[in-house]
Amino acid sequence: MKKVSIASWNEIEDRKPAYALLANVDLVIVRYEDKVSVMYGRCAHRGALMADGTIVGDNIICGVHGWDYLFETGVSEYNNSERLHKFSAWLEDDSVWVDEEEIAAWEKENPQPYKRDSYQGLYQDPGGTPDEPHVKFIRSLASDGLSKLGHHGPMGAMGVSRRKLPSVGMTYNSTSRSWPRDLCWMIMR
Repeated sequence: MKKVSIASWNEIEDRKPAYALLANVDLVIVRYEDKVSVMYGRCAHRGALMADGTIVGDNIICGVHGWDYLFETGVSEYNNSERLHKFSAWLEDDSVWVDEEEIAAWEKENPQPYKRDSYQGLYQDPGGTPDEPHVKFIRSLASDGLSKLGHHGPMGAMGVSRRKLPSVGMTYNSTSRSWPRDLCWMIMR
């Protein structure tokens, strides 16, 4: 065990989520009366920071999409199969302590995709969902611009069948400034 202080007890407000980072894992700390709970700090839904959420009753509520988790256990009251991992935590010498080795072992089994020093830092959504399939592409455009795509961006045929597109054998006649007549007819249809 390697005990590490992650917060001063006096600086944590009762029932107000607080953020900590240890061993590349975002954590959320919840003080409730004279007890403390330390859980994985990312919502199971889209990875939003739970420290940006609120406490309602016995639940910590994600501030982005409203997912709930009991702050004493990390288990969702709405759907018990959804949970935030709860880490061992205790109070000692006016500080909140955790076992860094426990958190590092959890991170090894659950590698974190967040690049905190890059575009959107802590607030990135690394994967998106099936109903938002372009999140990764939008993130790449936001961080790299068109540098990896060329100055025109992604190209497509815009609904024209490949059979009707010009082939290598079709060439532009620079003397008459025209394409072959059959190609013009296909495009104009």
